[in-house]
Amino acid sequence: MRRWISLLLVCLGSAWCAFPAAAANTRQITPEAVEYDFGEQVTLQARLESEAAISEVTAFLRSEGTDQTYSGTAVIQDGLITYRHDLTAESLRAFAAVEYWFRLTPQTGEPYLSGTYSFYYEDNRFDWQEHFSNNFVIHWYEGDVDFAQDVLNAAEAGLARAQGMLSLESINPVDIYVYASGVEMQSTLRLGGLRWIAGHADPDLGVAVVSLPAGPDQRSEIERQIPHEVMHLMLYQSVGQAYYTLPVWLKEGLASANEMRPNPDYYVILSKAVEQDTLLPITALCQSFPQDNNVYLAYAQSDSFIRYLYQQYGQSGLQNMLESYAAGEGCETGSVQSTGLTLSELEQGWRKTSLNDNLLGIAVEALLPWSALLLGILLVPLGMLLAGRRRWKRQQGGRKPGEGTG
Repeated sequence: MRRWISLLLVCLGSAWCAFPAAAANTRQITPEAVEYDFGEQVTLQARLESEAAISEVTAFLRSEGTDQTYSGTAVIQDGLITYRHDLTAESLRAFAAVEYWFRLTPQTGEPYLSGTYSFYYEDNRFDWQEHFSNNFVIHWYEGDVDFAQDVLNAAEAGLARAQGMLSLESINPVDIYVYASGVEMQSTLRLGGLRWIAGHADPDLGVAVVSLPAGPDQRSEIERQIPHEVMHLMLYQSVGQAYYTLPVWLKEGLASANEMRPNPDYYVILSKAVEQDTLLPITALCQSFPQDNNVYLAYAQSDSFIRYLYQQYGQSGLQNMLESYAAGEGCETGSVQSTGLTLSELEQGWRKTSLNDNLLGIAVEALLPWSALLLGILLVPLGMLLAGRRRWKRQQGGRKPGEGTG
């Protein structure tokens, strides 16, 4: 329902955005159903009802939430306007409403614009099913309804968890698209003009995309990925366009901390970084994450840092920090208003409290192989000594009193 209301508002709001003569001429254009092959081609058609001869028609397309407008020359045959857009060359935003309109040039008179129409650009390579609650619409194509309910349960739990960390009000419904494999999901995002490896959220569209292959790890992945993307969607609904200027460590740290099952690899990564003194400065994670293997360390640090902040300052502290950054405060000083400390000072407290407490365990883990080797070295001569002593006692016990050894 949210999607169709959005499309209706787009149509109504854009219908009069034309040349002065456009309003009078929109009745001469009747749009036909849009057809497209996802990632390949979209065909726009409209019926021309004007008796005036038209010398040229130009079609325009623009995805929701973007400033990029594509255009091309349409053809007219027997009163039918047709325009085919090559999506391999100029992709549209996946899971977004797409506006389109026409500019018509009569043989005599001034050019005019048609009304603005729209269609929803969904991945139509799959036969999507839907399962929903008041807050979420789950779209999936492989698995039964029980699977969809598991995803929905994780989304609702992720929402409740997010509302425990932050003061988030009731939300607008959002869509979650579930792919049956990472390959299929990644191909979808690439065809939609994106380059992502894992799950992805388009917060301004109210859409999250994840891959949840069948297998023994599926449930744990549901409980990890779904709450993660839900937090991204909720953050956008909380702060709007300011979401895109928030520090990356804050966005990704909150999303990771919202997962129902913490990633066990993070603790291993952090322990190794502490041991090798290779932790990344939190200030280096404000604008972006590394594009190499350190990206996993960046996620691990952000997750641990947010958990530390929540333990120290609670929901109100995190909420005030979020609002401070959303208001445009700098990454280093945006925390001062809510905690009284700069980001660097908070990082010092985190390293001392959250990481130094684990140094003994890290040291034990690091020394364990050497400890085993040392224990083996000591046990061998000790065993030989004990065995020799037992043999000597047996020999002494078998002699008669007064007998010597020689």
